[in-house]
Amino acid sequence: MTDASPQILVTNDDGADSPLLVPLLRELTQLARVCTVVPAAECSWTSKIMSRFAPLALAEIECDGFAVQTLNGYPADCTNIGIHNLCPVPPGLVVSGINMGTNAGLAFALSSGTIGAAVEGLLSGVPAAAFSLELPRAAFALWRRERQLDPALEGLIAAAAAVTGEIVAELLQGGLPQGADMVTVNMPASTTRESPRRLTGMAQSRYGALFTRDESEPQFVYGGCQLQPIGDQRGGDLQALEHDEIAITPLRYALGAPIGAADRRRFERGI
Repeated sequence: MTDASPQILVTNDDGADSPLLVPLLRELTQLARVCTVVPAAECSWTSKIMSRFAPLALAEIECDGFAVQTLNGYPADCTNIGIHNLCPVPPGLVVSGINMGTNAGLAFALSSGTIGAAVEGLLSGVPAAAFSLELPRAAFALWRRERQLDPALEGLIAAAAAVTGEIVAELLQGGLPQGADMVTVNMPASTTRESPRRLTGMAQSRYGALFTRDESEPQFVYGGCQLQPIGDQRGGDLQALEHDEIAITPLRYALGAPIGAADRRRFERGI
């Protein structure tokens, strides 16, 4: 890459041992100079939590020929420190992922460390994209239980990395979708380079109880999560995944709700 090439900051929430990291770096280094800063340990479901009261240790490791910097912090820490302290030039794009598992639907999106890292990018004024890949249930369980990947998934991982590279190339060339602050991309377990790609909305969703009481100790333990879609799912990211489509979801962080006259009368004083 020449000095004029764009700079990409790559991070994730699965850590440096994610089997998706090196295939992703192989794709992205064909497009741009890449600075990689990831958590030293997995930080799934940490949203945009950031470290504040403890120092963050920095280390550099080698992953199959790629230099990877690790921090003993959270994904959003990695983005902020990467942008402002570690990238040799300001990055033109933050790429977060590829996550092991999907982050489709509002409930998962608000919980996701992958998306949280991308949000930190937009708060630093850098366009950002988060990428997530659905894994077959048995393969995902093996990964969670033993931190091992089923060799049969090598083709899926290669396809997901290639698709990510193509979407990143489009973002570098043409920018984010109109009006978007960032994008989140969810790829189904059937992903190939030829899979249909659809611009979607984010589905409304929720989940119930996540924890169960440990009867032997005065404590609670994580018991699993079942995503519950809410309302009409047409045009949403969850529906796209159900149809074996890659969901590309533009996000805009305009969180204010409309203010009506009745609520002004209820809440305002002295105006």
